[in-house]
Amino acid sequence: MKKFSLILGTLGGAMAGYILSNEKLRKDMAEAPNAEAMAKMLGQHMAKDGKKVAKEVKGFVESDDVQKNLKKAKAFASKKLGVAQKELEKYAKKGVKEAKRYAKKGMKGMGM
Repeated sequence: MKKFSLILGTLGGAMAGYILSNEKLRKDMAEAPNAEAMAKMLGQHMAKDGKKVAKEVKGFVESDDVQKNLKKAKAFASKKLGVAQKELEKYAKKGVKEAKRYAKKGMKGMGM
């Protein structure tokens, strides 16, 4: 449930920022006869502006700088994953050794 409230809060903040930054939308909403008309106006503005934002985000993500940094991030993550894997293997081997040692102790205690 924490994730849901976080998403809801983020969307609310984004929506408030969008409304506050769009003077034409605020003016149109102020003149709306009811809440339903206001919601419809908001949807229309968001659909129009959403296409612009999506195009800009796509261009940003596809830029050389972002792609170069993405490659660096992938290499870093891969390296860290390898280190973590080796550490886990080391702890697993240690755990197996300890389990065998305790099993032998248990067998001796039972007279076997």
